[in-house]
Amino acid sequence: MKWNVWFGEVVEEDGKLIARKSNDLVESFKNASNPEPLPFNLPEVGLQVFGSLEDYYKTLRKIAIKVTSEKVERELRREDRYVILLLKALDKLNESINMLEEKLRDIEEVKISETTEDFRERIEELKRLRRRIEKEIEDIITKIAPNVTEIVGPVIAARLLEKAGSLERLAFLPASKIQILGAEKSLYKALARMRKGKPAKTPKHGIIFIHPFIRSLPKRKRGRMARFMAAKLAIAAKLDYFKGELDESLAEAVRKKFEELRREKDKPKKEEPKAGRKKPKRR
Repeated sequence: MKWNVWFGEVVEEDGKLIARKSNDLVESFKNASNPEPLPFNLPEVGLQVFGSLEDYYKTLRKIAIKVTSEKVERELRREDRYVILLLKALDKLNESINMLEEKLRDIEEVKISETTEDFRERIEELKRLRRRIEKEIEDIITKIAPNVTEIVGPVIAARLLEKAGSLERLAFLPASKIQILGAEKSLYKALARMRKGKPAKTPKHGIIFIHPFIRSLPKRKRGRMARFMAAKLAIAAKLDYFKGELDESLAEAVRKKFEELRREKDKPKKEEPKAGRKKPKRR
């Protein structure tokens, strides 16, 4: 008789139970399965392999955590790829809705009929589908990237994930790269001009510009806000990928920085002396 257990196998020979340790504990943990409850106390039999209950449970805990982490990581990769694909589908759906509405307006200028009513209903169905996709994206991105979502909201968080390619890639991007995600074309054009010796301005922000904390500030302050937000997003992405625990202090710090910049008064410019006629010197 043989049983597959988490540390390898237990076999019965001449009425005795013999424990055998696997060379790959992770794989044996995954493959451990028996149709009925074990007819023996597994920890006691495991003493043949580990020597003490302390080592037995210490190793079991270590392997269980490792297997669970791998499972979570696989699930995470599946979920972030799903969000990216949903987002791309949503973009195409928006294009289709806009195009169809334009065509519907052209048709209704000529004639309104039962056919145009059906046409309008089909567009409304697409809009309902759009709302369902948007809700699903929001639910998933909030689950897999709670810190990034807390800082910039589900829409921008999903866009950052899409531009980065995955949560893992986003987690390893420096703040300077996160700051201009979505503005790559502008950056490449600016660099191309600079290489030719022509004047050019590199972009200060990409997708994150649509966040009200940046968009609502005067132009001269947007770069500072974008740099600060990107630095916090870099930390948030790492927390989301490696821990998955929400740290509300990151979003709070971003909000405080926005308030600080919003209240900050511009330094008055020094007035240059007005040019005028010089008085002739007396002799």
